Amino acid sequence: MIGIDPKTGKTVTGIAALTCRFERILTTQMTSRIKRRQIGNKAIARLGRMQNPTEAMIVQNLSLEALANPANGLIQFKAKQCQAIASDTGFSVVVKGVWRGNDIELQVRL
Repeated sequence: MIGIDPKTGKTVTGIAALTCRFERILTTQMTSRIKRRQIGNKAIARLGRMQNPTEAMIVQNLSLEALANPANGLIQFKAKQCQAIASDTGFSVVVKGVWRGNDIELQVRL
């Protein structure tokens, strides 16, 4: 997997490329990209609501749905566990899974 780091503009490969794509997918609202409306995460639309266990569960489910969406380009990553933790600015989503036979943990703030 090859990608571009949005913070530095440098080419990244492997786990770094996966991390960049993971962050971009989970922090992009679904339908916000003009030519690629199927890319993104529906959970972004729910961030202005009260933070409670029910809302955390909904964010978890929508984040897993985004990771499983083939349009997002993460079909090699298989999520095994997802946890949305309430923070002062929204939710922190931690996903554990398998990528190319390796167990990894990815985290992003929504």
